[in-house]
Amino acid sequence: MTRALGCDESVAIESRVEATEPGDVFLLCSDGLWGPVTEGQVAGVLQAHQELSLAASLLVDLANEHGGPDNVTCVLARLGGG
Repeated sequence: MTRALGCDESVAIESRVEATEPGDVFLLCSDGLWGPVTEGQVAGVLQAHQELSLAASLLVDLANEHGGPDNVTCVLARLGGG
């Protein structure tokens, strides 16, 4: 999220449609994670750990180790089906 909801009367919303497949993982995180942790590091954690609760915890730890300047929030979700 790059915008705060509830702060202004209106928020410029961006949206797009992406093709997904069963097993795809979605990450919703705050800038406390997104800045200090690189996309490569995030991908490495997600590839190494299938258990999402563990992966999320490790990503938060990694952000804190890299001096996360803000609160760190991380939510992971995996698409089911197939």
